[in-house]
Amino acid sequence: MNVAERGFGASGCAGARLDLVETGFLAIYKSLSSGYTVGMPMSSASLDPVPGTAITPRDVDFELDPSRARDWLDGSPEKTVFPNALSIMFPPGERFFIASVLANRDRILDPKLKAEVKAFCRQEAYHTREHVAYNRALNSFVDADELERDLTQHLEWVKKTLPADGPLMATCALEHFTAIMAHELLLDPAYQRNAEPAYARLWTWHALEECEHKAVAFDVFRATVSGRNREWRRGLVMWLTTVTFLRFIAKHCFALMRAQRLAHKPGSWAKLLWYVFGYPGMMRRIVPAYLKYYSPRFHPNDLDDSNALARTRALVAAWQ
Repeated sequence: MNVAERGFGASGCAGARLDLVETGFLAIYKSLSSGYTVGMPMSSASLDPVPGTAITPRDVDFELDPSRARDWLDGSPEKTVFPNALSIMFPPGERFFIASVLANRDRILDPKLKAEVKAFCRQEAYHTREHVAYNRALNSFVDADELERDLTQHLEWVKKTLPADGPLMATCALEHFTAIMAHELLLDPAYQRNAEPAYARLWTWHALEECEHKAVAFDVFRATVSGRNREWRRGLVMWLTTVTFLRFIAKHCFALMRAQRLAHKPGSWAKLLWYVFGYPGMMRRIVPAYLKYYSPRFHPNDLDDSNALARTRALVAAWQ
């Protein structure tokens, strides 16, 4: 069943959903990945791995309930702030990732890596589409569109300011963040305990695919960027990217807290910070894996996801 044939449920009317597909998915491909896809959304055939790679783009519509956007995680607005803040980052970020990788595709000689780039772009476009829908649900109580525009403008500045290979190195850095956070999410059910099912499925699906393609941008970097100071520059860009990443996460969290009239409540901030840094404490627990990025011998596949991937692939396959 293709996207145009689906029901639309709580996520909105059919016309709105088709507009979402056009702006959030087809437009990405038409503008960024000529030759990487046909002109219509992919059907169930996209559930097969792209030939030459184990990366599987999965076309799934989660039909999120906008009425649960505030508190879908354990009925807690405070806990829900953190994943909602991340979701706001994804449409601008993943468009940036696709553009940064595709800017180097003509310099890739390895057929396997070419296939992985194709699969990476398909996965990221599907992620963009679903997080556009997610963020429209957030618009019911916070101006997620404005927050997205602010991040988009910053990423445009990055593309204009950094050297030619800078956006690709920034993509490698951000892909490492998403991969280690996804790894944590798949390992520990505590991150989504008592979550509303549709939102939990979206984050599980997204985490699975981030782990599947976590090495693609890095391998493109290794294949296309040379020079004796390559690894030093990669580490520098990670440090700069970390500052930016944390700044935007903090900004989005504050905007979400303020929109829900929680920003003046110390107890609400304590609940949010305990979820993020205490228990389950994702941002605390990713620190060792994050620091490994600065090693000249680092590769994303050094972090073994095999057991979590096998388990989650079976889980996600059962949804189809």
